[in-house]
Amino acid sequence: MHDTRIIQLGDASYGGPVTRLRDGAIGVAGRRPVAAAYRQLVDALPPREAGPVLVARDPAGVLAIAARWLWPEAPVMVHHLDAWEARVASRNMARNGVDDVPVALTADIPPGPFRLVAIPFPARAESLYGRELIERAHDALVDKGRLIASTDGSPSWLRRVVKEVFGRADLQSSSRSGAVVTARRTRSEQRTRDHDHVIRISRGDRELEILTRSGVFSPGRLDSGTKALLAAFVAAPGESVLDLGCGAGALGLAAAVDAGPAGVVMVDSNARAVAVATANAERNGLGSATVLLRADLEDLPGGFHRALANPPYFSHGRIAASFARAAASALRPDGVLQMVAKATDLHRDVLNSFFDEISVETVGDYSVLHARRARTDSLPGHGHSPRG
Repeated sequence: MHDTRIIQLGDASYGGPVTRLRDGAIGVAGRRPVAAAYRQLVDALPPREAGPVLVARDPAGVLAIAARWLWPEAPVMVHHLDAWEARVASRNMARNGVDDVPVALTADIPPGPFRLVAIPFPARAESLYGRELIERAHDALVDKGRLIASTDGSPSWLRRVVKEVFGRADLQSSSRSGAVVTARRTRSEQRTRDHDHVIRISRGDRELEILTRSGVFSPGRLDSGTKALLAAFVAAPGESVLDLGCGAGALGLAAAVDAGPAGVVMVDSNARAVAVATANAERNGLGSATVLLRADLEDLPGGFHRALANPPYFSHGRIAASFARAAASALRPDGVLQMVAKATDLHRDVLNSFFDEISVETVGDYSVLHARRARTDSLPGHGHSPRG
């Protein structure tokens, strides 16, 4: 019987559940049990590895911490696409005494070379981005380097894609909670394909070319919420505009056509979105628009006439609240936040926490909420970030 080494996630002192991994050698204490894809991947890591090693899609830092504990001498790197997740994982690594695992917060995984790449593929994640990750992992591996991939769903998609990319896919373990698939690089040629798409939108007398990529919201098409918000606003010449959660940049670049690019600031927590929005500003001759990478909309400039937001719907209003709080702080006293939503009542309630005047405009199947006059008790220094 061996002692269990505990990974502490966040403030686990309240006595939350402990997930046992690697036959009890590692435990994870946090607010909720470790998800199946991550449990299986930690259990599948080899007992010894000389490295270099890359782990990716590790929002809590569990994989990076376990890898460092298992292989204290091996070079380990972790890749994050999202700045918020990178911040959380980095704090957890520091809390657990892991201070020598570099974090790559970049649009693509580092090119290597690595001897081992470990990536979980949650069943609900975007499949096109998953395929691209597998292709890039292949190309980042040395000859005979190994991919270890896990899923909490059926392994059929994962095995099929790994086999297409690597030529072979071995099922290391399988259960009702998911599976682990492994493969070694035996092909010398690069396997990463171009999955990017360009869409075109009209704004005034301009046609904008918007590059989209997997891993960024709504790849390959302009989503209906963005279309509704594009129809609902026209920025006046010289206005300053803040695009919150900019994605590929369609809203911010449309505002730059209206008002001039110098006063437009686009911000996102996704490193790939920031890279794509920056590239889109350049390709459309709007390169003086500013694009910022921020974990939680922190340290934004102020004095904007207008803020635009198309928050994700999966967060039950939490990210919308973060957007609203940032807008309330960044707007001029006479500025307006325009937020598109389907859950009108929920988002009206969110905005009522930060603004005194709310009106609703119906655009097709969507509502565009117009919020003015920020409440002073909602500004920084009055409570905590909704995302935290």
